[in-house]
Amino acid sequence: MIVDYIKFKNLSFTSENRLFMIHGNPRNLSNELEHDITNFYRKLNYNHISYVIDDDTQTSSIEIAFYEQSLFDEKKITTLNIVCNSIPKNLKNFLESINNKPTDNKIIIKIDRQASSFKNTKLYKLLSTNDCVIELYELKGKMLETWVINKCKINKVAYDDDVINDLINSNFNNSLAISQVIYQRSLLDKNFAAKNIDQSKYTEYDLVDMLHKHDSVGFLKVSKYLENINTPLSYIIFLMSSELEKIYSVKQSVNNKPYIPQFLNSKYNSTCLNYEVNTLLQGLKSISGLDLNSKYNARYSSPWVSFNDLFLNIINNNQI
Repeated sequence: MIVDYIKFKNLSFTSENRLFMIHGNPRNLSNELEHDITNFYRKLNYNHISYVIDDDTQTSSIEIAFYEQSLFDEKKITTLNIVCNSIPKNLKNFLESINNKPTDNKIIIKIDRQASSFKNTKLYKLLSTNDCVIELYELKGKMLETWVINKCKINKVAYDDDVINDLINSNFNNSLAISQVIYQRSLLDKNFAAKNIDQSKYTEYDLVDMLHKHDSVGFLKVSKYLENINTPLSYIIFLMSSELEKIYSVKQSVNNKPYIPQFLNSKYNSTCLNYEVNTLLQGLKSISGLDLNSKYNARYSSPWVSFNDLFLNIINNNQI
């Protein structure tokens, strides 16, 4: 079957569903739908596994893990986050073969909007006939208003009609930007009317320290202060990107490691224990696009909001 966001939200899950493909953007809504699916199956004692896919190198291990039977008859639901331009060939072959083999395990495929010809592929036709395809687009109108109100309620942020309209209009109807603003406001203050952050004075190196301390609330406070005193975001991005590279190089063995003074080795060794390799790698990939937006598309991209959201996700080891 093929459904949109609204129809999916009203859909009754059954244990018979095997594959779900969330096709489209924005990613925050894609993550929300993934959360709905995994929550349902966790209640049925499924264990959740997640992979970030940018080529075919993991396909063999994914297939083995999917069909592998443990002594305890463990059931699995696997998320495949496709970050490359299209589904890799061997992975596509594996997905096309699943319905021909008996298994109780489930798969969620998350992929950005593809060309219209994608709907004519064998995989898309199989999933839309035998499984569930969710066609995802940006929310509009009353549906967007309702979604924003629910986000405010979930994050315990005070709101009224003016707040809702301002959130929608100031973020150009972009649900991702709206979600980021609501979440960041909820961390700083539970009341949207409170506009002032604390009067402490911070520097960019306090921001680095918050990354090392794994402190998301502290990071946001420092970042808001730096934004308010008009610190150049391009410089902050450069500094934080360099810091991510250092942490990643300690966490994962790489060639041409960035320089870390010997007396700081213990600090970086301690920091890397708080971060996952995939999170750091995706953060490094995302920050280059963020840098371009901050320099050339700042009017429409809300770069400080995106910067904060990226690093809050990194600190919390969330999917990016």
